Amino acid sequence: MSMTLTASSRIRVPEHVHVREFDGELVILDLDKGCYFGLDEVGTRVWQLMSEGSTLEQAVERLQPEYEVAPPRMLEDFLFLGNEWLERGLVQLREESA
Repeated sequence: MSMTLTASSRIRVPEHVHVREFDGELVILDLDKGCYFGLDEVGTRVWQLMSEGSTLEQAVERLQPEYEVAPPRMLEDFLFLGNEWLERGLVQLREESA
């Protein structure tokens, strides 16, 4: 079963993924696969908000005033980015207790 992020998804960062910040950008290391990924300033902000427990929708609300992008477009971009992280195993969906 393929899982995807939605606007209300929350993520968690698995133990095998390590993150370091350099000059306002993040480097993400996947120790299991021996790969690393870099995020620009916007991607870094989205990662930080989501790894602290925000949903993608909350990240849009928080970041939209800082960037001249319409909220629906920003959410679409964040969903694409977040689903790429999920597909690469850099994040996992967090199960919410009902």
